[in-house]
Amino acid sequence: MTTRRQFLRAAGGAALALPFLPSVARAADVPALLVYYLPNGRRREWWVPSASGGGLTFPGPAAALQPFAHRALSLVDLNNTAAVASPGAAHAMGTGTILTGKTIPTVAGGQVHNDISVDQLIAREVDFGTRFGSLQWSAGEPGVCDVGGSACAYTQSLSWSGPRQPLLPTIHPSAAFTRLFGDGAVDGRTGRAAEIRRGSVGSVLDALRSDSARFASTLSAEDRETFQQYEASLRELETGLAPPATSCGSDALVPSAQSYPDRVVAFHELIRLALQCGQTQVITFMIEFGLSLRSHEFLSAPGGHHVLSHDLSPSGLDRLQRVESWHATMIADLLGRLDGTPSGSGGSLLDDTLVLVLPSMGDGYNHDHQRVCPLLFGAQRFVGTTGRQIATGGAPLANLHVTLMRLFGVGGSFGATGAVFGDDGTDALSGVLV
Repeated sequence: MTTRRQFLRAAGGAALALPFLPSVARAADVPALLVYYLPNGRRREWWVPSASGGGLTFPGPAAALQPFAHRALSLVDLNNTAAVASPGAAHAMGTGTILTGKTIPTVAGGQVHNDISVDQLIAREVDFGTRFGSLQWSAGEPGVCDVGGSACAYTQSLSWSGPRQPLLPTIHPSAAFTRLFGDGAVDGRTGRAAEIRRGSVGSVLDALRSDSARFASTLSAEDRETFQQYEASLRELETGLAPPATSCGSDALVPSAQSYPDRVVAFHELIRLALQCGQTQVITFMIEFGLSLRSHEFLSAPGGHHVLSHDLSPSGLDRLQRVESWHATMIADLLGRLDGTPSGSGGSLLDDTLVLVLPSMGDGYNHDHQRVCPLLFGAQRFVGTTGRQIATGGAPLANLHVTLMRLFGVGGSFGATGAVFGDDGTDALSGVLV
């Protein structure tokens, strides 16, 4: 039986990542972790599902999530105490602490504080054996930073590798694709070397066609079909992200501009491929940065998203609902991609991935950090995502992070106060883990 490692060695070390195939991979002992971040809070009546009759029913604006209701767990009213205790700058403090649980002592002078985020703690402590310990992506674009001199890192970084160490996400799908599937010739190179790489019309897959064919010949019929589908998906994405062939000189070196909705969908496909091929088991994705001022004209919802979150006029609420409803549709798009992709365990990627959909706060209108309502999808072998809802009674949000650490087998005492995580994450949430 040909192993993934043997194939990569035969390919001369080229960075072709392979999908999970039943005949060459074992089921994971823990799921992958994907954190999907939403900016500017969520209006409760449009977001939180009702729980009755043994299942979840999503409200109209989030109806796109209903097909996945039986694979969801709704958590209601978690208290992000770190954001509450941090000074001013509600969006910076909400986003900056949402995965760290660590109070920011001051934002004066643009200083950066904070501590390690739960995704990075898991990536550091668990040996997944993947090429990348974790990946950080966003479809957003850098914009205004929060008030009071807050460092931009607080609204533009979800992951922190340690105190004063924000991990800035990659915001261009083409750059993310090159890092995942390119041969590395662009990374760190400038001038002629980079031009040669960018000007190449050869595909990663074309360069390894003969090795791919030999590898495919060793697989079972079922695995061969999966591998061929993977190759087709990879080629389609690579073609879609490549700059067009032009004769415009230096302009040909710049990746073709994509619309914002296209970038979101491209990152969804990258997430699917990164998980399918085992490039990483930990991903954070920000559909937009905190304090997002993006105007969603393509939804007939003009006006900055942050401004709309504070506009209670009928027109403002209508436009905000369009934005939040589109976010739900995008989440459903990603869940559908994961659910439609086979995994090494015999199920789908959604079966083997815990998707944590995490708003930056509760209602954005009043910057409510005390009623954060995340959603969990997938990974039913590990988490009770069976169409249930848990009223947390205002438990610390950091207890959700402790729950994740328990799931991934991470123990110990973290944080200056001696708490398990952040400032007050001391115990796992009851009823979440299987």
